[in-house]
Amino acid sequence: MLQVEQALRDGLLPIVLIAGEQTRGRIDERLTQYGCPGVGVAVLEDGELAWSGGFGRLEAGSERPVEADTVFAGASISKPLTATLVMQQVERGLLDLDVDVNHYLNAWRVPDNEFTREKPVTLRHLLSHRAGTTVHGFGGFPPGVPKPSVLDTLYGRAPSLTPPVTVDKTPGGSIRYSGGGYTVVQLLLEELTGRPFAQLAREMIFEPLGMRSATFEDPLPAGITARAAAGHDDGGNMLSDKWPVCPQAAAGGVYVSAPDFSRFMAACRNAYIGRKTPLMSLATARAMIDARGDGDFAMGWRVLGHGASMRIAHGGSNEGYQCETTCYLESGKGAAVLTNAVSGAMFYWEVLNTIAEVCHWPGFLRAPKVIQSPDAAARQRLVGRYTVVSGVDAPFLDVTEVNGQLFSYIEGMRAPPLPVLMDAEGRLFNRYSPYESTVAFGDDGRALEIAAFDGDTEILRARRAA
Repeated sequence: MLQVEQALRDGLLPIVLIAGEQTRGRIDERLTQYGCPGVGVAVLEDGELAWSGGFGRLEAGSERPVEADTVFAGASISKPLTATLVMQQVERGLLDLDVDVNHYLNAWRVPDNEFTREKPVTLRHLLSHRAGTTVHGFGGFPPGVPKPSVLDTLYGRAPSLTPPVTVDKTPGGSIRYSGGGYTVVQLLLEELTGRPFAQLAREMIFEPLGMRSATFEDPLPAGITARAAAGHDDGGNMLSDKWPVCPQAAAGGVYVSAPDFSRFMAACRNAYIGRKTPLMSLATARAMIDARGDGDFAMGWRVLGHGASMRIAHGGSNEGYQCETTCYLESGKGAAVLTNAVSGAMFYWEVLNTIAEVCHWPGFLRAPKVIQSPDAAARQRLVGRYTVVSGVDAPFLDVTEVNGQLFSYIEGMRAPPLPVLMDAEGRLFNRYSPYESTVAFGDDGRALEIAAFDGDTEILRARRAA
C-alpha cells in the first residue's frame, strides 16, 4: 500500500476530470486550499484493512498530526451501524421488519393520520428512508448544555431544535432521507433491549469487531477526546466546543476512526459473501443490503452500481466534520475518508478518486468530461424553481443565472449555490461533487424535471414548480 500513500501525498486527482486538464495536487497543499485541517484514511482490499493513515492536523494552528487512530465525528455514517443493530435483533427473532412499529413502541408512538392509516410505518420503511417521516437531520450540541432526549426529539419539545417527527407522505413510497425516522428506531431498540443505545452498539458491534476507537457515548470518553480531531466550520475556524455531540445517536452520534469504520464495512461485506463474522449471518446481510429496490437506499446502507461495481456506501455531514465511506461487495475493495471541516465534503472526493485510480476500483472514476457552453436561450430554459419530489427532505432546487453563469442551490442543504456546467451530452454537473444531472424538457421547451445521479443510481428528482 506504499503506492496508495505516495499517491495521496503527492498526486491527488481532482473531483471531476475535465478533458485537456491535467491537474494533480499535493495533499498538504489541497488541505490548505480547502481550509480543512486534517483527514484520516483507511483502505480495504479483499475485505481486509490494507492500509490506514492520516494527513494534516488535529486542529487549525496545532502541530499535532492526524494519525491512523485519530477519531472523527462520523455523523450519518451512524445509520448503517443502527441498521445492523436492528438486523441483529431480527436475526434473533425479536423484531419483524414488516410489522407496524407501534407494535413495539411504548413511550412514544408514530402519530396516527391519513398516511399511516393507509399503510403503517415499519422498520423496513424507516431503515430505507421510505417511511414518510419528517426531519432530515440534526445539529451538534456543545458539551455542558442541555441536550434533548430521544423523546424530546420525537415530540419536538425543548431543548430539541427540530419540530416533532411525523409522517406526511404514504409509507413505502419514494425515498426521502430522514434522521427523524432513525430516532424512532433508536427509541425502539432501547425499549426492546432495555439498554442505552451506546451500550448496545458497544456490546453488539464495537467489541465483537475490535473497534476500540468507536463510541456513541455522551459525554465522550477521555480516551476518545485525547485523540479526536476538532471540528471546523465552513470558514476553516475551529468550533468553540471542538467535539460537538449529536444526542440523536442512531441518526448521527458516532465518533470513530477511519480504520475502525472500515472494519465494520468489511464485516458487513464479508457476511454478505458468506464469510463468517461476529456481526451477522449471510442471510441477514443479504436481507439488509439487497433491499434497495429501485432507489439507492437499502437498509442503512446506500447501495450503488451493479455486478462487479456494486458497492455499499454512506456519508456523514455535520457542522464540523464531513466523511464518505464505501466498499465493493464483490472485490472487498473500499475506503473510509474522514475529515474535520465542512469543506471536507468536497475534499474527500479527491482522496477517493485517487484511491480508486491506484486500487483499480471498477466503475468509480468517470471519464473526463468535455465542457460545452450553452447559449443564452438554452440557459434560460433551465432557470427556475423546482420542487424536490424525492431524495432529500428539502422544498426546492433553484437554478439561477448570474452574468451568463448558471448556479444551482438546494434550499436547506449545507452547500452554497454552485456553478453549473454542461457536458457534451447535455448533462449538468459541477466541479465540487461527482454527481451529474439529466434534464427532461416540457412542450414549451423549458426544463420540466431535473434528476441527479450517482453513477447510474438516481439520488434526487425535482419538478418545475407551478
